[in-house]
Amino acid sequence: MSPSELDRKIAVIFATDVVGYSKHMEKDEDATLASLNDCNKIIEPLIKKQKGRIFNTGGDSVFAEFPSAVAAVNTAVEFQKQIKARNDKDTTEVKLEYRIGINMGDVVKQGDANLMGDGVNVAARLEALAQPGGITISKNVYDLVANKTKYEFNDLGIQKVKQNQFHAYDLLLDPSQKRKLKTQSSNTKLIAMIGGAIAAVFIGLFFSGVLDAETKLDKDSTVSSLSIPTILVYPFEDLSNTENTKGISPALTESMISSLSKYIGIRVLSRTTSQHAKNNNYSIKQFIDEYNADYVIKGSIQTILNQSRINLQLVDLKQNKVVWSDKEEFDLKDIFKVQDNIGNKILKHLQIKVVTGSTGDLYSKRLKNIENLTLVLNSRAEWRKYTIDGHKKYVEYQEQLRKNLGPKSPAIYNGMAWEIYQRIRLGLSKDKKSDIKKLVEYSKADVAAYEDASAYALRALVEFRYGSKDCEKTKSFVKKAIDAGGSVDTFSIAGSIYKRCSDLKSAISFYKNALQLAPNDNGFFITKSLLAAYYQNNDLDSIERIIVPKLNVKDIDPVMLGFYSYVLLTKGKDEDAQKFFLKAKEKGLTRKRLSLFVNYKKVLDEFIEKLKPLGSLD
Repeated sequence: MSPSELDRKIAVIFATDVVGYSKHMEKDEDATLASLNDCNKIIEPLIKKQKGRIFNTGGDSVFAEFPSAVAAVNTAVEFQKQIKARNDKDTTEVKLEYRIGINMGDVVKQGDANLMGDGVNVAARLEALAQPGGITISKNVYDLVANKTKYEFNDLGIQKVKQNQFHAYDLLLDPSQKRKLKTQSSNTKLIAMIGGAIAAVFIGLFFSGVLDAETKLDKDSTVSSLSIPTILVYPFEDLSNTENTKGISPALTESMISSLSKYIGIRVLSRTTSQHAKNNNYSIKQFIDEYNADYVIKGSIQTILNQSRINLQLVDLKQNKVVWSDKEEFDLKDIFKVQDNIGNKILKHLQIKVVTGSTGDLYSKRLKNIENLTLVLNSRAEWRKYTIDGHKKYVEYQEQLRKNLGPKSPAIYNGMAWEIYQRIRLGLSKDKKSDIKKLVEYSKADVAAYEDASAYALRALVEFRYGSKDCEKTKSFVKKAIDAGGSVDTFSIAGSIYKRCSDLKSAISFYKNALQLAPNDNGFFITKSLLAAYYQNNDLDSIERIIVPKLNVKDIDPVMLGFYSYVLLTKGKDEDAQKFFLKAKEKGLTRKRLSLFVNYKKVLDEFIEKLKPLGSLD
């Protein structure tokens, strides 16, 4: 149907929903539902009396169409009065409050009764702007009712939300509702900073990244903690979509993934996987086939001034239906905490064991504000480049974080440890012995302060590479990290340690588990580690199976081409082997680059020796 064929009209739209509905439900579900039913018995006859009609409902929300602006406003006023009278009674067990927004605009008829379009969207945004127990209307409604009613109005000025710009007014039921909205400029810089962090992983996720869309999940994982359910947090939709709110949605998506990843009994796919699915508009079948996902969390967020509202849905992919939905309202400064509340609700619905402690509270205590969170996210993005320039930028971010938090804050331990670790690995250390000592101290302090998965994974890596190198002792830290909630970096580090401890079967399993959480592996870091483990295990078929689908990828890593040239050489395909070896060298394959993945000198020397018929490596 073309735009000209759509069933359009101008309509007066009335939108309302309950303030803090989710909190009421959490406190007393039965009493809240009973109160909601009572309130519905109030609003339905009022709408009918003014010749309006309800065209959509969503639990605690109601959307209605009216024949006139005056009728809609009169209904809103009478409804708020009756709700207040109800709440003033001592016998009222749950006192629900409502916000109301009213707009007149262009709508499109959908089906037999439903309406959609800008006229409805703006009404919903006016409702979100309204005060508890209040009514907010658009200017075009104000112009129609101001001289036809005796109500008092307060001019709120121009509001710009997403592609819509509208002039808003509060209808004052009493003088106490008069307000002056503050400008949003105070938050602009801070929120914009978050937007620059969307490519980063939340606290401590260094090695996760992106494999192309054809990557399939391995079905033979041996780690019991990776049993179902598998959850993908789909990138939150930003309904505000203004310069002032840019970055809130991806930051909250990131935070939600990080929060849920701390819980035992679920597997949460990485942010890069989530973004890849969105960019490619994945179907339910693709979620299941490529990621083996059981559930998808979808949500939208709308921010007006400092107040944000999240609408959430938990979709059961196997049943193809929404099995749970909720709303959450919060102040922008509480962005650290909101994911825990949501996460607990989701886990309660799924009846999954929750790890003791609140990750939101943890990060709030560690980082104190959104600015510090942004510094962490930006610094991690630079770290994962694993270049000298990236390291310099990482240090700059970390220095600012230390300045903000103070040199004695435990929150700096993890960042300091990774800074020293990378400095050593990149050959930038001026006093390696002193740096190693500091690295060990910081990794121990991080564990002592937080005892979380990130701290234990770091501790395991440092202990094995620069400490005792005791396999059993190091494995005990790995176990603690996984018990605290296995993440991408946890399994990647575990794979590296078990490979160096010559337990190739377990190493391969850990790398597979890391790829299950991040099937889109940026820079192929995990994939290359897995290939090295397959090489040590003499599993050439698995190497070939992984690499062949990637050969046409524009940014394929030279290390992978090096492995593939070896496989071809072993199979007697000398000409093809030579071609891919030369391509690998052109892309930058060196002995040093190989050593990051084939990291036993004896094994590395052996591998390079096997490649000699094709040429030498610097």
